[in-house]
Amino acid sequence: MSTVLVVGGTGTAGAAVVAELHARGQRVRVLSRHAPAPAVAGIEHAPGDLLTGEGLAAALDGVEVLVSAVNGQTRKTRPVFTEGARNLTRAAEAAGVRRAVLLSIVGVDQVRFSYYDAIAEQERIYAASGLDTTIVRSTQFHTLLRSIFATTARIGVLPAVRGARFQPIAPADLARALADAALAESPGSRIEVGGPEVATMRELAETWKRVTGSRALVLGLPVPGPPGRFLRAGLNLTPENRCGTVTFEQWSIENRS
Repeated sequence: MSTVLVVGGTGTAGAAVVAELHARGQRVRVLSRHAPAPAVAGIEHAPGDLLTGEGLAAALDGVEVLVSAVNGQTRKTRPVFTEGARNLTRAAEAAGVRRAVLLSIVGVDQVRFSYYDAIAEQERIYAASGLDTTIVRSTQFHTLLRSIFATTARIGVLPAVRGARFQPIAPADLARALADAALAESPGSRIEVGGPEVATMRELAETWKRVTGSRALVLGLPVPGPPGRFLRAGLNLTPENRCGTVTFEQWSIENRS
């Protein structure tokens, strides 16, 4: 049985892929700065720091497949996508890792802003490494939309960006795609995955409002500049690659507590 190392295994996507691989009977090791809580029998934890390189050699010992689901949403943590990727790919090559699976975002190279720029650079770092890399580009998670709506509902509004459509995917559905890529013999160099339906942001806001019983007002908002053009053009979508099965409404009902 091979060992799969999941980097960022305590985050939304990472924790889901850890659970999926474990359910498939794989030996799973999680690399993170802090041990996951609660601990799960059969899942190892390897402490390590992508930016300093501390602990990477030990974490990669005996690993055949690496899955990276790291996230750096703030300016302070964003270097995990760049310097962290350089340190990790170098250490993985030195350890003899056979394959890498990298989580990315659909359309990440189609619009310029700092978060997407860093993720696009991470893709280039992996592609230029000596690892047999599969990049899995995903649409946004259901959790992102819930976070937006739950936050703005506190001030009585639900934003509905005009012209914006989304194809949100459940973390568990994405985890199956990541696990498939990690365990397949020839998964390919890049895969795109999306949720089962495409809907306007207004439709999604109305769904969340109905499911949660919120009284917030759904408010249409313009988004100017490149991000607005990106969303209106549907470059965040991959309708031909619907792999998810759980709709936003289904997921919201199951996770409304």
